[in-house]
Amino acid sequence: MFNKIVIAFVSVLTATSIPHVSADDDLRARNDAIIVRAIERMEGYDFRTDNHVIAALSRHLERVAGTQEYLDLAKRFRPDGMENQLLELIVSGPTDSVKSESAELLLQTDNGPKRISDLLRSENQIKASKACQTLGLLGNDLARGLLTELIQVPEVSFEIRKQAVVGLSKNGAGQNTILKLVTDDQFPAEMRLLAGGLLARSNNENIRERSSRLLPQPQQKNAAPIAPIDQLAGMKGDIVAGKKLFEGVATCSNCHIINRIGKEVGPDLSEIGSKLSREAMYTAILDPSAGISHNYENFSVLTLDGQVISGLKVSDTDKEVVIRTAEAIDRKISQDEIELVKKSDKSIMPENLHHAFDQQGLVNLVEYMVSLTKK
Repeated sequence: MFNKIVIAFVSVLTATSIPHVSADDDLRARNDAIIVRAIERMEGYDFRTDNHVIAALSRHLERVAGTQEYLDLAKRFRPDGMENQLLELIVSGPTDSVKSESAELLLQTDNGPKRISDLLRSENQIKASKACQTLGLLGNDLARGLLTELIQVPEVSFEIRKQAVVGLSKNGAGQNTILKLVTDDQFPAEMRLLAGGLLARSNNENIRERSSRLLPQPQQKNAAPIAPIDQLAGMKGDIVAGKKLFEGVATCSNCHIINRIGKEVGPDLSEIGSKLSREAMYTAILDPSAGISHNYENFSVLTLDGQVISGLKVSDTDKEVVIRTAEAIDRKISQDEIELVKKSDKSIMPENLHHAFDQQGLVNLVEYMVSLTKK
């Protein structure tokens, strides 16, 4: 009986609703809102059987787009085209609750997981990062699965994968997922320091203990701990002091060129501030073997007389192999003299470089490198 009364009431409103664009928008909005509130109270009513109701609901949803009300109505009515709005809410919803609820609802649709996966891999890094954060807040199996997949795609930028690691670290299930990937040797090396620092702050003692074994954190020369990478990235340093370190105690200029000054062993760092985030720079210094750049792998050549020559492989021809050593010397070894050529998983960049200075010196050095941007 109640449904019949409401249907009759809705019929009156839709029959008197204003059909022209020039009509009173306020009146139309009020009527649409009343119609939506009425059909919300009707159990088992299929709003799709009435085109006037469909139109009223559609207009009302447009008016409340981006709000908790939109999300509540989307859950109730599952309107056509809601995927686009939910995708936007995941990124820019007014509250974390709206963002996570939007992700949960979108993941329940047929195309939702793919839509979110595409967003995570999109060129819009700001939206992709925010989507990672939302999935971390949601923390269910589907969300963890998407973040886990993302971490393991090397083509995705360090910044986005960093946010995926942060998202996984938000809850115990995600933290265990990280540790399982590490145990199975499926966790990216360049993310290990970041993950270790995050898991070291877990509320779960067992996770903290396992993390300390599987993802040990670097220390200063005096064995004092270094702040986790995500905290280091929030610190500010002195550019002038960092430049002095780069050219002096840190010996960086022995292997890197900046504005045509230095030696060409490792990558040219003249524009490194436009290419790497702070976290990536800290990783490169504290764990140089974690993310070796393509064409900068370290090779060792064993000669027939037992000599070992290590460095970058500049060329490899039928006649000879040319290895550039850490001193920027090109060593030419005839193929007739070579016993074995082997690529190393260790970077040519020296380990424990940060032992030459304290934590503030490390922050200063990265501050200088961040300043080296594209002109």
